[in-house]
Amino acid sequence: MIDRYDWPGGTEAMLRFGPATGPVVVLALPPFEEANRTRTLMVSVLRRLAEVGIGGVLPDLPGQGESLVATEDATLTDWRAAFAACVATLPHPRFAASIRAGALIDGEADVQARWSLSPQTGAELLRELHRTARSAGTPEGAGASREAQSTSAHDRIPAQVGIQGQAEQRLSKQRNPGLLPAQEHGDAGAAIEIAGNRIGTHLLDALAGADIGRPDRIVRLESDARAADRRLPYSPPWRRAEPEADPALAQALAADIADWVGTWRAA
Repeated sequence: MIDRYDWPGGTEAMLRFGPATGPVVVLALPPFEEANRTRTLMVSVLRRLAEVGIGGVLPDLPGQGESLVATEDATLTDWRAAFAACVATLPHPRFAASIRAGALIDGEADVQARWSLSPQTGAELLRELHRTARSAGTPEGAGASREAQSTSAHDRIPAQVGIQGQAEQRLSKQRNPGLLPAQEHGDAGAAIEIAGNRIGTHLLDALAGADIGRPDRIVRLESDARAADRRLPYSPPWRRAEPEADPALAQALAADIADWVGTWRAA
């Protein structure tokens, strides 16, 4: 079912699954291209949770999905505020689930506990964006950002380097915090384009120091050697060329979330 929720900056859509009462899992997708690659899979997960009596919600966030907010106007602060506002409209008990950089978004929500698949810090997301910009192969000079020409002197990126060059230069600066503005909105209006997404430089600056907090349960895939509560033997869906439902992975994730919710409810 398509529903809507209000947050301080406006109104956004959300998908709802399963019963209207009882436990509900609110999902935070990763932003940008990884949202496209994981949405089908995670909708399948929420549908499986609905089959066992657990409600699910997938909210659009400002500048993402079907939001009327321009992608380049999205901020990390607004994402977190919108997600928290969406959660606040739902009955208890409430649980947050995230995938990859979605773990940067759900930390301010009033939930009983947080579950995360392969959580990704802001710095790790920036490295992914940098690799994407390098591999995009955008022709030099094509569609250079008008806003990038008007940034302050220490952040100005010449238009003639093209979209790919702008992205690489700006993202390279994230590796040296001394080159970044102190505040998230320091360069309001500036944007660069990475793989078809116009991303505000204020958002890139905010991501540089953004962390995931402390999820209560972390699930990773076997290719990821970092600490986890459980590992699953599947390939990363965010690396695939096309979105896939992957029924086996969806079932494994849904079963893990359902067991985890049940454990928290019994505690």
